[in-house]
Amino acid sequence: MTSGGGERIGALPDDLLHHVLSFLPAHEAVRTCLLARRWLHLWKSAPALRVTGVKGCHNPAWFLKFVDNLLLNRDPRARLESFELDLHERDFDFKEFLPAYERQVNLWFRHALMCGPRVLLALRTTNGIYEYPEDYETLGFSNVPIISQHLTKLELQRVYVRSSTLDFSGCPVLIHLKMEDCDIKGNISSPFLKHLSIVESFFQTDPFRGRICLPGLVSLELTGELRRAPVLESMPLLVSAIVRLELGCHDSCSKNDYGDCDNSTCWRCHDPTTGSDDCLGESVLLKGLSEVSELELSVASEVFIINRDLKLCPTFSKLKTLLLSEWCPDIASDLNVLSCFLKHSPILEKLTLQLSKVPKDPAEIQRSYTPPEQSFALSHLKSVEIRFDEVDAKVLNILSTHGIPLEKVIIQRTKLLDLNH
Repeated sequence: MTSGGGERIGALPDDLLHHVLSFLPAHEAVRTCLLARRWLHLWKSAPALRVTGVKGCHNPAWFLKFVDNLLLNRDPRARLESFELDLHERDFDFKEFLPAYERQVNLWFRHALMCGPRVLLALRTTNGIYEYPEDYETLGFSNVPIISQHLTKLELQRVYVRSSTLDFSGCPVLIHLKMEDCDIKGNISSPFLKHLSIVESFFQTDPFRGRICLPGLVSLELTGELRRAPVLESMPLLVSAIVRLELGCHDSCSKNDYGDCDNSTCWRCHDPTTGSDDCLGESVLLKGLSEVSELELSVASEVFIINRDLKLCPTFSKLKTLLLSEWCPDIASDLNVLSCFLKHSPILEKLTLQLSKVPKDPAEIQRSYTPPEQSFALSHLKSVEIRFDEVDAKVLNILSTHGIPLEKVIIQRTKLLDLNH
């Protein structure tokens, strides 16, 4: 930096300089104290702290001392907008760092919370992608309630939430919660939360299913294997939801559509840690989603939890847009799901089916499609879009049975779409 350039930057008002510092990693923001006397204390009142490891740092003790001083020397009068603690494998050997310094990291997080961040509080660890959770180190999240009068958004990535209940009732303005690659031991609750995203995370199954109690929720994203899917309690304000259950979900069985096969050694139907499912006879997902207006639902073919929920016949009284995606490859069983949604979605306007290709030998299908006892005219339905590798006439038949004119149906061959791209 030339002296002329330094003078021009130094002439900027403090508010603008603080704004610039908020974009820098914390260790780089602190280094600006060497630029000139005016910069000596500016970093202490930066509105955002982004704490990351220094690339190539092989001295965790230095990093620990640095973060301790960073937080202790901060100007207590300065307003903190966001705090991000982002630990990456490129900086540390996690097998050594996390077990040894987990308590210290949790203290940083709690200290930052006491500083009253208003926009974002984030705790992230990233140490590669592995097939099984036991193959990587996760940061244990302390079993202490989160209380803040200012925090609006919380992000947790690759942490183990030990608390039996993640209760945010002490955070009246917290409306966004994002959890990615987390182990969640218990329940999640808040009367205030409006937006929840849980991606590629695991709900512990011993001894009961986790529960999500968020009566004010407006949008939901719940995707991944999840182990046992959590129970979604009533969400009367829910507008949009994306729910994707992958094949690794523990709520799956290749022998039975409803999770009650006769094989006592099937640990997915008969969990050895809990015995039978504690939610038999209770809706797990669909009752909580029954007030939604826009729903994307994607469930692998062997996941039985949706079939079991549909037996309880929830009514989707507000559902206008429905996307059923990646039902593979048991199309006969999937048609029962489609029929149930059509039967219990009285104001549905737009339906999209994004399905895998139909099996070549229908005789191999062990599950059978049961047509509805009567047809249901869907007077509000404006369009049906079907995206298939191959189109099965049974799909068109079921739409016709429900009084849907074929002129409303648009068929797109996904293979042709791929070629066009």
